[in-house]
Parts: sequence; C-alpha cells; structure tokens
Amino acid sequence: MRFSSLVAATTLGLVVALAPAGPVFAGPAERQANCTALGGTLTGTGNNQVCTVTTVVVGPDVPSGAPTTTFSADRPVGDPVTVDTSLPARQPNPTVTTEERNVGDATVVRTERAGTPVVTEEERNAGEAVSEDVIVPGTPTSTTRTERGTPTSTETPTTTNCRRVNNERAARPVERCERAVLTTTTTPTTIVTTTTTPQERVTTTTQPRETLITTTTPYTEVFTSTQQRELCTTTTYQTMIATMTTQQTERTATTSQPTTRTTTTTTTTFNFPRGTDIPTPTGAPVVTTSTAPGTPVVTEAEVPGTPIVTTGTRPGDEESDTECAPIAPMVTVTEGETRQEVMTETVPAEPIVTVTRENIEPLVAETEAPGAPIVTTDVRSTGETCYNNPSNAEQRGNRC
Repeated sequence: MRFSSLVAATTLGLVVALAPAGPVFAGPAERQANCTALGGTLTGTGNNQVCTVTTVVVGPDVPSGAPTTTFSADRPVGDPVTVDTSLPARQPNPTVTTEERNVGDATVVRTERAGTPVVTEEERNAGEAVSEDVIVPGTPTSTTRTERGTPTSTETPTTTNCRRVNNERAARPVERCERAVLTTTTTPTTIVTTTTTPQERVTTTTQPRETLITTTTPYTEVFTSTQQRELCTTTTYQTMIATMTTQQTERTATTSQPTTRTTTTTTTTFNFPRGTDIPTPTGAPVVTTSTAPGTPVVTEAEVPGTPIVTTGTRPGDEESDTECAPIAPMVTVTEGETRQEVMTETVPAEPIVTVTRENIEPLVAETEAPGAPIVTTDVRSTGETCYNNPSNAEQRGNRC
C-alpha cells in the first residue's frame, strides 16, 4: 500500500540517522532510547530484544448510503391576518340604563344660620420665667496610662548559630559559631493617673401661667338650590361582525446523512543485530484496515406548512336609543362661609415648675509616678566565624 511504503521509508530514514560511524557495543539503555525515539515498545532480553512500532491513522468521515428526511409539526409563523366578512348586526337582550340629569340652571336663595357657641380654655405663659442654677458634683473616677521616656541602648559581644564540628565521642564538644552583637534597649516609663470628677448643673425654672377662656359663636351662610330634573332611558345594543382569520405556518425539515470512518493500523518490527544498539527492520510492515459508522451529518431547513383558516366574530360599535321625561326637581342645601363672633377673658392658673439637669465639663486632675522600665534585646550577626573549646591551632586563633 502507498501509506505503508511512506511509513517504512520514514522509519528506515530514522534508523539510518541513528546508525553510528563505527562498531558500537549494544547496551539495554541505548536500545531503549533508540526504540523510544522511533515511538516503539522494547520487549525481550539480551540479544532477543525486539522493538515494535505501531501507528494508527483514523481517516475522515465520508458520506455513505442514502440520506433520510423527517418533518416537525407545523408551528405558527408571523401575525395572523383577520378580515371582516359581514356588516354589524344588533344582538338580542340589549342593556337598558336610566339616568337623571339637570334641565336648565338651578335657582339659589341665600340665608344665614346661627350656630352653637363653643367655649374653650387655654393655659398660657404669663410673663417671664424665673430660673435658678445649682452645680452638683458626681462620683470621681480614675484611669491610668503609661508614658514611655527616651530609650538607651548598650551593645555586648556574643555568639549565635553554634554547631558541633568534632566527633560525638570526643571529651569536649568543639562548636563553630558566628560572632554577634547583643543590643539591649532600656526604655523608662511613667505611670500617669487621671482623676475625673463629673459635674451636673441643676436648673429650677418657675413659669407663671394664666387661663384664657374664649367663647366663639359661628354664623354660617346657607344656600338653598332648586334644580329641575329629567329621567332619560337609554337602550344599548351590542353589535357583532363575522370574521375570517388566516394563520401562516412553517415546519422544520431535518436531513440525516450517514457516514463511514476508516482506521489504518501499521505495525513494524525491529531487532538489534549482535553487537549493536541500532534497530533494524525484520521485514515489511503489517498493515490492517477497519471501517466503522461515523458521525451522521445532520442539516435543518425551514419549509412552509399548511395555513390555518378559522372563522369567528368580533364585537362591533354599540348602537343606542335614548328617551327622556320630566321628574321632580332636586332641592339641595349647602353651607357657605362662616363668620365667628369671639369673646375672651383671662384668669390666673397654677405656675409650671421644671427641673432640668445638664452635664458640664468635669474636673480633671493628673498625678505622675515612675513605672517599670521596658527592656528589649536584639542579636545581630557580624558574619565572622569563631570556635568554642578549640582543639587545634587554627581554631584557637579564632576563639570565641
């Protein structure tokens, strides 16, 4: 086959590229690497090792057989079109309504009516209020806070990161350390005690009062209106018009085209001649093919369906007949503006005494006492090496 010849040529080209310039002694690692480079699998042992290269090529799906087409149910498309097929026709059982309505302008007569006097009493302030203030101290409270002073620092030499460097069985451990500087910072403190005494201003206010007695007598305008009336009877007929409605439809045509998929498998076997690690083909590649159903190609298209035609009716405009006859006039009495006649008198009332309390600025006093100093330490390596318990001249020259 043309495809197997191309694979064989490519594989042989790779084998030639792997061939050494002179004799090479075979080794398992070299054989495994050369077989992997071909994309193969190494099996067997010693001089019986074999490299098997298998390639699988799946071809594209190709149409096969006759397509099949199915149709969906019709579905409405667009707006239905409705047309009238008759003139409006009066329907039986008309609606009868009656309405009373005015005839001409009403006649109005104005009079005045005295109402019932209303007596009200209202307490109000009489003159200016008199106030008296008293300052009342509350219960003192105390709080403390710590204030830091100026810190002072001292530096002393020390060691860090010590590790044993001699044998564990030695009588004394020899340690290699890093020289470091120990910085001790001392910050003095002061304890400040704050004593707060709250204060309250108590204000007593006396407001003189009086009672205002008001007598109000209303006088209201009264308008008497006489309106001529009539009763109108209206007979209303509902009309109907015959209609015809056409609704266009469409359906979906689904076409399925079956396909076939071909798979080609090529197997090439290589051995290793004695004394080399170069894979050599043992014969022509073995080529097998198989076919299987592929993925069908499905297409859809919209096609016209069967139009739906329906008949019906729709309401038309109402048609009415009206007849009127005189009835008893309507007499109404309405009230207009009301004027008030007011009389007042004043009598003394009990004064109002109020007590208000207001928190004012508290009294604050502070005392100071020395506190415990704050001591912090920091170890900083200098990067130099030294030895504890040195055991030789070089170590003793760098004693910690």
